[in-house]
Amino acid sequence: MTDKLLHIKTSISMFQHLFIVLILTALSCSTFADPASDIERLRAKLLEGFPAYSPDSITAAPMAGWYQALYGTQVIYISVDGRYLIQGVVMDINDGKRNLTALATKQARQSYMQEVKAQTALRFGAKNPQHTVTIFTDIDCTYCRKLHSQVDSYASYGIAINYLMFPRKGMGSEGYKKAVSVWCSADREKALTEAKLGKDVEAKDCPNPIADHYALGQKVGVSGTPAILLEDGTLIPGFVPAAELAKQLGTTR
Repeated sequence: MTDKLLHIKTSISMFQHLFIVLILTALSCSTFADPASDIERLRAKLLEGFPAYSPDSITAAPMAGWYQALYGTQVIYISVDGRYLIQGVVMDINDGKRNLTALATKQARQSYMQEVKAQTALRFGAKNPQHTVTIFTDIDCTYCRKLHSQVDSYASYGIAINYLMFPRKGMGSEGYKKAVSVWCSADREKALTEAKLGKDVEAKDCPNPIADHYALGQKVGVSGTPAILLEDGTLIPGFVPAAELAKQLGTTR
């Protein structure tokens, strides 16, 4: 008899718990049932908290009850009620510890690839490439110069390099002025090579895309140079030797 009573009490307790969960779920769904409305409400909330920054997009996050906001390629998560923010790595431990934040960042960067490809670049490396990479470069940075000194090695692996200028110290800096002078030279590729060898480049000015290159670099998450952007949107910070880059690309001589 005691066992039967215990069983009945346990069943009632489980039913009550389930009932409460269903009620809370229903309330949640009734309060936040319209994704479009949620997005507009959360956008207003983010602008209220951070008026200097406007999110590029807000979409449903992989986790129930959360949305993800993108600022360029920076990902933040915001709860559906707009109360909580998370900035950091979110992993799905039921899916091989998949890094959901890294995936969102890569997808965001992929959305900029057409804009990257539309930019006029300084081209080096293989003439008939197996792969083309975009490298955000600064004329004076040591590892940018090291990478450029090995352009022929990259070419031997069938890799073409499209340089976009990213003066590390920002617009108006000496690096920016050098980049403009290189761009305005009669032979840009030659001028860039000489500048990276430490030679003086005649100061020049003309309409140029350096500001666009720099802004695009910031959008895709460049924080230092060199920064190597692959065709699939992967961003590799720093210098990577030709053989190692070829291995990552699956390119052989």
